[in-house]
Amino acid sequence: MNKLIDTLETAQGTFTVTLAGEDDLEEVRRMLVEAANWMQENGIKQWNPQQFSPEVIRSFYEEREIYLLHSSGEVAAMFTLQDSDPEYWGERNIPGYSYLHRLTIRLPFRGLGLGADILRYAAKRSKALQRTGLRLDCWNQNLKLNRLYQNLGFQPQGTGSLNGREFNLYQLDPQVYLQS
Repeated sequence: MNKLIDTLETAQGTFTVTLAGEDDLEEVRRMLVEAANWMQENGIKQWNPQQFSPEVIRSFYEEREIYLLHSSGEVAAMFTLQDSDPEYWGERNIPGYSYLHRLTIRLPFRGLGLGADILRYAAKRSKALQRTGLRLDCWNQNLKLNRLYQNLGFQPQGTGSLNGREFNLYQLDPQVYLQS
């Protein structure tokens, strides 16, 4: 059973925000595979559909909080937060930040500005969890997404490499974070 956390008011309407439970594992996996397939079809090599096995999704529950956004009973989007991320951040990792991963928006809800709303909500949620700030990473070849993060106040913190792929590290500007 999903645990109701909050509601998110957007220009597209009100979304219910819940923490995913074990019974949502297949829904979470299906969303990530759907997004990975879309990326592959559009030449974005950021995610591979095969990487989202049930075992990998199950491990998310052990190390992250999985948030689902619902609209009219349908899951519209998801993201995860964790309080440490040494795999991507290496020596720059500072426990106590929120590290955002797997921001995924279902196709019918894309192109409406929901990604920016979710990122603002993630910053607000991180503050409620008394975390120091909000951090994320992005494949360096995904130029559109890198621009979005920078336009929303995320400041570059360096680069990293994992499994032969280069990525950019971002932290939400402290002034923006404190206002969220």
